[in-house]
Amino acid sequence: MTVLPVVAVMWHDVGAMLVDVLLESLEITGWVILMMTLIELVNVSSSGRLMERFREHPTMQVIIAALLGAIPGCAGGFAVVSMFTHGVITFGAMIAGMVATFGDEAFYLFAQSPKWGFLLTGVLFTIAVVTGWVFTIAGRRWNFALEPHKFMIHADVDEAGHTDHEHETSDHEGHPDKVRHFLREHLWEHVIRQHLLEVFLWSFGVLLFLKGVGLFVNLEILLQDHSWAMILVLLAAVLVGFIPESGPNLIFIVMFLNGSVPFAVLLANSIAQNGHAGLPLLAQSRRNFFILKGITMGLGLLFGIILW
Repeated sequence: MTVLPVVAVMWHDVGAMLVDVLLESLEITGWVILMMTLIELVNVSSSGRLMERFREHPTMQVIIAALLGAIPGCAGGFAVVSMFTHGVITFGAMIAGMVATFGDEAFYLFAQSPKWGFLLTGVLFTIAVVTGWVFTIAGRRWNFALEPHKFMIHADVDEAGHTDHEHETSDHEGHPDKVRHFLREHLWEHVIRQHLLEVFLWSFGVLLFLKGVGLFVNLEILLQDHSWAMILVLLAAVLVGFIPESGPNLIFIVMFLNGSVPFAVLLANSIAQNGHAGLPLLAQSRRNFFILKGITMGLGLLFGIILW
């Protein structure tokens, strides 16, 4: 006789959980899309030229690459990889850019907690500059360069740093044409069509997984009371960081904001992962891609252990 009330309560909890997850996912998606649109607007407003003079200044290369990597989203990371494949920056500078970036997850973190977003970005930038400079010096003994080639990145950037869309709009002097171009090509084609559904599905999936597990297991208590559990989570954070895609790493940001894992786990994952930025390098040189991922994953594990 007591089974039905228990089952009813359980289904009530599941239903309430699904509603909470759906509403939170919609809220997160709205904020993330808004921030992506703002970043897209800034990128379109800037010239985006790649400075050839950086070729002779390795230290400046590291700083510029780290700054580009610190830009939320994939555009900065793509620019860093493109500059490396064009021989504009060193392999060490590319490492700096990849350490500084943590993909589209940055939009989520800034939307949920700007304080932690800026703090994590600042820490990653500092680590990126130091490690980029070290590997730039060490890289003088090894050759990581690729053969020069033309490679289009994100919105088809050419070797002069212009996009096809920029050439398309250069003939139009009217402000309405530029507005329509931005709304069609950047807001609709890029932000909404390429990212909206993906952001919502990953947010919904991660939140559903964590809240579903939370019905049966208190992850916070488990991780606090068992050191082996925390070690496994730290290793998982680094291993998941190997995946050249934004989305899977979102789980560690959510767990950190919920208080389930310490900052060390979030930092380890953020150093190890590069969002989508590693995909162009994988397409051009698997050797350099695996070397890059090995370095960033090693750095992630090292700093995660030190901070933990």
